[in-house]
Amino acid sequence: MIRTFTFYVLFLMAGHVIAQNTAASPYSASGLGERSFNGTQANRHMGGLDVFTDSIHVNLNNPASYGFSKVTTYSVGINYTNNNLSSSNESQNSDVASIDYISVSIPTGKFSFGFGLLPLTSVGYRVQGTNENSENQTFNRYEGNGGLNQAYLSVGLPITSYLAIGSTINYNFGNLFYRTGQFLEGIDNGTFMSNESSVSGLSFQFSGQLKIPIQKKHTLQAMYSYQPTVGLDSRNSRIFSTQSLSTEILTDVVRIDLASSGLENTNLDLSSMTRIGLGYGKNKKWFFGVQYNLIKSSNFANEFFKRENISYRNSEKWIVGGYFIPNYSSFTNYWSKVVYRFGFRTEQMSTIINKTPLSEKAISFGLGLPLAGYSNVNVGLEISQRGRKDLGLIKESAIALRVGMSLNDIWFIKRKYN
Repeated sequence: MIRTFTFYVLFLMAGHVIAQNTAASPYSASGLGERSFNGTQANRHMGGLDVFTDSIHVNLNNPASYGFSKVTTYSVGINYTNNNLSSSNESQNSDVASIDYISVSIPTGKFSFGFGLLPLTSVGYRVQGTNENSENQTFNRYEGNGGLNQAYLSVGLPITSYLAIGSTINYNFGNLFYRTGQFLEGIDNGTFMSNESSVSGLSFQFSGQLKIPIQKKHTLQAMYSYQPTVGLDSRNSRIFSTQSLSTEILTDVVRIDLASSGLENTNLDLSSMTRIGLGYGKNKKWFFGVQYNLIKSSNFANEFFKRENISYRNSEKWIVGGYFIPNYSSFTNYWSKVVYRFGFRTEQMSTIINKTPLSEKAISFGLGLPLAGYSNVNVGLEISQRGRKDLGLIKESAIALRVGMSLNDIWFIKRKYN
């Protein structure tokens, strides 16, 4: 009954993952949108550290970790983010609430597998302003929404008690919508160009995980993960229209023939990604790790929708993080059994705007609250900052409340006694 109810809830939530918009940033106009972190909240509270794995938590970014899984796990993560956007002369706040992931992982004895749904990228912005340098004052508007989702199937296989390997196949799908418009002073109707792409395709990930015991209570963990570059199919459409500034009703809609220019069907690269991590800790007491992520995005290009002021470079990210448990086996003090997580990350972002490279930094904290059995709830905060106020850019300062629930059960274990 519990298993049936859980699957029903996850099925209902899947529709919200597909339909939601998880970004409220003008920087999501670049690439395929703002790239989401695909791990669980427990990993996110450690700065996004993927190298740590244990037997009761699923690690969505590291399929090899499934090889060490011992219990069936239903996981869901949500977040509420407040983002302050400021330029050299004004600022405003935006709020976004979204589902980060829904997943199920199942050990079978000889191997483990998992499946789920999560957002891969998201586009969400609306920027507008006046241009007084031209002969006639103009009002410009730039907006976009949509993003890509990812349905995945992961398999992890233990090779020895110290080594596991794993792989993931992802089906990526979604829509990207961008619109630009301009109004002339004294004229109510403006001209708009709308571009929409329906994107789909498969991607793959391979990883290996080491858990080497040191003496009796300590463990050295190491992880390597690689996701090769793949091409995604993009079916495109473009329309020109006029719109009233007061009513926002579209008129005089003209659909452009993209087939003649070879832009009706194009190919977009999902850039390759490499993750390398190393960590050390005392079992059920503490852990500290460091990780390096590399996305080779310098060659990204979108033939259908080009932006003259945006270029790309490889993205590099450094992460340090870990956790501490005061007394895992305490029977009298609940807070002694809580997992206290922390993390820091710094990222050289892939986007270059107006020849200015972007970077991002973030710190995170979290609590792993134990429930009955092996289940737990993970609650934490992440504080991040990116961009800058000068050079015509926007500085973003965000605070995100992230909550994840992990419900555990035991399947495929034969009873020894009736």
